[in-house]
Amino acid sequence: MKILIVGGGIAGLSAAIALQGDGYDITIVEALDGWEPAGAGLHLPGNAIAALKSLGIDQDVAAKSCVFPRLDYFDHRDRKLFSVETEKLGWPTFQALSRSDFHDILCAKLTTPKIHFGLSVSEINDENDQAQVTFTDGTQNAFDLVIGADGINSTVRQLAFGTEHTPQPTGYICWRWITDYPFGLTAPKFIVGHGQVILVMPIGDNRFYIYASTFDSAEKIRNLPTNQLANHFAGFDGPVRDMLKTLAPDSKVHEGRLQQMLMPEWVTGRIALIGDAAHGTLPTMAQGATQSIKDGIALADALRGNPDIATALANWQQSRQPEAHWVQQQSLQRMGFAKIRGTIGVWLRNALMRRLGPKILASGFRPLIEGTIGTARK
Repeated sequence: MKILIVGGGIAGLSAAIALQGDGYDITIVEALDGWEPAGAGLHLPGNAIAALKSLGIDQDVAAKSCVFPRLDYFDHRDRKLFSVETEKLGWPTFQALSRSDFHDILCAKLTTPKIHFGLSVSEINDENDQAQVTFTDGTQNAFDLVIGADGINSTVRQLAFGTEHTPQPTGYICWRWITDYPFGLTAPKFIVGHGQVILVMPIGDNRFYIYASTFDSAEKIRNLPTNQLANHFAGFDGPVRDMLKTLAPDSKVHEGRLQQMLMPEWVTGRIALIGDAAHGTLPTMAQGATQSIKDGIALADALRGNPDIATALANWQQSRQPEAHWVQQQSLQRMGFAKIRGTIGVWLRNALMRRLGPKILASGFRPLIEGTIGTARK
C-alpha cells in the first residue's frame, strides 16, 4: 500500500511511526524546508502515557521531560486557589518537555518513510482506485491513502473537503515562549486573571515553558512587541511579573490566535484528516499532541485489522471521534473561565475554583485516563 502523509508535525510523524512497521510504502511531504517544530513547550497529561508506549518513545520522552507530582492554580495576585495531587490520585505520569526535544524524539524513531521538504500538495483527485496527487513542484503520483496531517489550516482539507470548512475563531490571542528565569517550580503553575491566563510550566534543565493569553474577541491586539508583554500583563503579581520584564525586543516569542476546527467527517474516499486538520482544539486540557498521536496509532490499528481501506477508515473515524469531539467541547467550556474580567465575576470565579477546582479538573482528566468517553455508544 502506498501512503502519503502531508505534514511533518506531531500528527504526521506519529502516524508514520505507527504505520512504518507494517510494510507500507510511506512518503512524507513537509511544506517547510526542514524540521521546524511549532510552538515552544509541550504538556503531556497522564492519558498520553499509553500512546507514547505504543509508539515506543515513552522512555525517550521521560529522559527529556520534567515530571509533575501535582498541578497548582493561583489567582493574578499570586494567591493559591487549589492544587490537584496527580500522584496521590494514582494517575499516570504528567510531564512536559520542549517541542523541539519531542520532535527530535519522533524524528529519531522514523525508519522507512521517504521525506521531502519544501513540498506540499496542490491538487487531489480521488475519483479512481487511487488518489491522484499533484504536488507544488508540478510532479504527480498516485497513492492508496492520503493522510492530511498539515495542521489547523490544512491544505488537504481544503482540497478534499471544500473551502467552506475553515477554523473557527475563539476570541483568544496567546503568546508562548521558553525562559530560564529561575522560578524554582516543580509543578505547573496556572494563573488566572481578568480575561487573562498565564501558565508557567517546568520542562527540565531549569527551563520553563510560558503560555500567556488574553480574551480579545474584537481582535484589536496584533503583533504586540515582546518587550510590551510586561505592560500588557501588568495585572499579575509575583515572580511572573519580574520574568515578563526580562523579555527583550528580540526574545523569541510565538504569537497566535486560538482557533477550533470542527469537522463532522474526517474521511472522504481514500483521504483522511488527523490531528489539528480534523479536530484542532483549545489548549485548555493540553490534549492537542496526545489526541494527534492517538489518531495515528488508531489509524494504523484500523488498517492492520481490515484490508479494505474504506472499511478501515470508517472504523477508525468511529473509534476516534467521540473522544476528540468531547475534548473540543470540554476545552472550550473550561476556557470560559479565562474570559471573565469584572471584579465581581473574577471574585466569584476564584471562590468557585477554591471550592470546586479539584473536582472540576479531575472530571476532565479522569474520563481520558480511564478511557470511558464514548463507551455508552459502543
